[in-house]
Amino acid sequence: MKVHPIQTLSAFLFALASLCPAQANPSPKNASAVVLQAFETHDIVMLGEIHWNKQEYEWLQSLIANPEFADRVDDVVMEVGNSLYQKSVDRYIAGEAVPIEDVQRAWRNTLGLGPPPPIYGDLYKTVRETNMRRHGKHQMRVLCGDPYIDWGKVKNQDDIGPFLGHRDQWYAQVVKDEVLAKHHRAFLIAGSAHFLREQGNGYIEPELRRAGAKTFLILAGTNAVKGYDDLDRRFDSWPAPSIVLVNGNWVGELLAIPVISGGTEGIDYRLKLKDAADALLYLGPRDSLIAVDAVRKEVDGTPYGKELLRRMTILGLVLPYIPGDSKENAQFDRPEPGNGPPPFAPPKTSVTNRQDAVFRTLHRSGRLRTRAQNRRGICCHLPLLLRRTSIISQGIILLMAALWA
Repeated sequence: MKVHPIQTLSAFLFALASLCPAQANPSPKNASAVVLQAFETHDIVMLGEIHWNKQEYEWLQSLIANPEFADRVDDVVMEVGNSLYQKSVDRYIAGEAVPIEDVQRAWRNTLGLGPPPPIYGDLYKTVRETNMRRHGKHQMRVLCGDPYIDWGKVKNQDDIGPFLGHRDQWYAQVVKDEVLAKHHRAFLIAGSAHFLREQGNGYIEPELRRAGAKTFLILAGTNAVKGYDDLDRRFDSWPAPSIVLVNGNWVGELLAIPVISGGTEGIDYRLKLKDAADALLYLGPRDSLIAVDAVRKEVDGTPYGKELLRRMTILGLVLPYIPGDSKENAQFDRPEPGNGPPPFAPPKTSVTNRQDAVFRTLHRSGRLRTRAQNRRGICCHLPLLLRRTSIISQGIILLMAALWA
């Protein structure tokens, strides 16, 4: 049988195409609409956030205030929430007259050492106000996902280890007990490193799936796709915020860590977005993103500021974190030569397993500086570094450095 050359070429091209990853054009959608649609087929939707980001939390407030979200979702689970204060949070979210001094301990007294910016308290307030507008209708609950550490009882470093070492396990257990066991649907918010899929090394999502949850994972990111100067122009026409699925298109082939860290880390980390999550929350061009600082007057010279200093003293640190005069700054500064952030390291599931990453960080301690620190002549102001290094959960490097220094 004679085979026509055109047929041979067509067959060859088809076979070649089948070996190549799909590069279809992605279709970014309205971010809130995608989340609402995800809840039609999943009981758990997870957002790996960029800590302290203004645009992200403006969108989150609008999402939670949406009546359709409140109709679908039972619980919002916060990493920035100490479960020791769950009862106060429940009363506050239900609309009761709880003194703000009581409820704000939930987001001020987590394992992260730096003072949180007001965007976190504002999100709690948004849930409360949405519930109050819906009096007599379905009510949402905020669940505190961080371990129940009582900083008033912390006297030395040994008092911290048990809480830090089981942080992800505690978060997962809260979801299993308060969401899945009650057949609820929940929106989970935590730093990306806690949710990131990485060759089975993550803990929270696999644990929830083993408990029967159907999960949908979204990572927040921007248009940096490799190094700091590698900005992908294909994002230029995208609305912000928007969400795009990452399977079967060029977005899924991008390296995950640069996208979610603004190109400040992860250049050599080969994890692709399609293997890290189900979808990307595009917040806008990297250089347009804004980080919100804590309010200086709430920290400088106040009892809360003195308590932060006490915690850092316990950990062997000599400088408290005092916010600057500017309430807003660029989310991602350009890493200076020899001055960049520590290499990305996905969180492990125990204190012991974190030690190697900590020692690597300490070994490179000469690099732990930012431009803001250089201007002040400060060489070990780690909380500011942690704000700039959004993918690493706030406070983790601080705590681990002190525990094993």
